[in-house]
Order: sequence, then structure tokens, then C-alpha cells
Amino acid sequence: MIFSKFKKKLIFVIGSGRSGTHLLGRTFGNSPEIETFIEEDKFFLPITELAAGLNKNASDFDDILSLYKKEFKKSKKKYILEKTHPNIWFVEKIHEYFPKAQFIGIKRNVYATVASMLNHDGVLSWYKRIPLDEENSFLGINRNNLKTFKDLPLESKCAIRWKAHVDRLDYLSEKFPEHVLVINYEDFYDRYPDLMNELKAFLDTDFEIHSEPLNVKGKDKWREQLTDKEIENIDKAIRV
Repeated sequence: MIFSKFKKKLIFVIGSGRSGTHLLGRTFGNSPEIETFIEEDKFFLPITELAAGLNKNASDFDDILSLYKKEFKKSKKKYILEKTHPNIWFVEKIHEYFPKAQFIGIKRNVYATVASMLNHDGVLSWYKRIPLDEENSFLGINRNNLKTFKDLPLESKCAIRWKAHVDRLDYLSEKFPEHVLVINYEDFYDRYPDLMNELKAFLDTDFEIHSEPLNVKGKDKWREQLTDKEIENIDKAIRV
């Protein structure tokens, strides 16, 4: 069923883990005009299981769409933001169900993303939970790296996952240019006023959008975390 006349203005934040999706979600949460659903278990857990391929019953996403509609209708606010970043793999289904929905994806420097991944047990657990000898879009396992993936160092695995998500964002922004905006995490530091204006223009809001104060040291923290060998492995992984 398609809800083209759904009166709420829906915004979905998508991207890779550790790429700044939380920051982006909280940025919208700072606006009282927007109701935010940030990684709520009833959405986040089943969607992530589907995206990761641990639940292969694709029709279960239809139930999630119905739940979205039910929960969103309860809100008294016009703008609703949902932040389950693995929805990056279900944009087509969400767009079909909510044709007016908008999606904002975020990219982050590969080294910063991988450095953050390597320090996050939840991210690393996927390499134990998901079979590494099967193609898997969520991890970036494809026919080209299938035979070698499981033996790669962790930083290489994480870099491949990063590339899969960046490639997916590029694809979505080209396929749905009026509905998908992709921003750069670094712009929160380097182009803050312009970025806030871009977000406001994309959503066509009449209220201001602003993020929390940021520590400028956070942008390049990866330089103190990654070794030269890890950087070399990351470079090699994303060139393949």
C-alpha cells in the first residue's frame, strides 16, 4: 500500500555505522518542531537483522512499514525523523510506501570511520555473527572479494564495509535526486553555516536547524589511532 497523502513530513537518516548518523539525528532533534525516533529498538533491531542478512525473510519489512505508519500517526508534529541507518538498504521500499519521504545520508572520511569502527565492539561483532563466506551487501562482501574476505585484517574488512555504504549512497543520490541528500561529516566542522542551510533548504523548513557544539579535535582523531600499516591496509582495501 502506498501512502502518497500521508500528511507527516518524514525524514530518514541513513548511512554506515560510525559515520556521523547519530550526530545528524541529534542535530534534527535539537529542533522542537521535529519528533525524532533515534535507533528505537522496535525499529532498529528488526531492520538491522534484515539489513545484515541474519533475517532472510524480506517480507518482514512490510510489517516494519506498517509499524512506521502506526507510530508516526501518533505524533502531533508535522516533521518526523527516523534514524535507523541500516535503512540505507531499504530506501526503495520506504520510498514506495511513503513516496514523499526524504532521506539524508552522511559520508565520513574512511580513516575516521574505520578508526571508530575498530573501537566499537558492537560494530566488530558483525564479523562474528555474519557468515564471511557468503556475499553480503551490509559488510561489502561480493564475488570479487568473497574468497579472501575472511582472512583480511579487521581494518580492511571495515574499509570494505565503508566503501559498500558510500557506493550505495552515491547510487541512491543519483536514482532519487529529489528525495536523497548526501552530506559530508566533515562539513559539520568545515562548512557549518552552509551545511545547516543546505539541510534547511532540502527539507524546505521555515525553522532553523543547528547541531550541538563540536570538539574540533574530533575530526582528525584517527591520526592518533591508526598505525601506518592499518592506513596502508585501508588504502589497499578500498582500491580493489
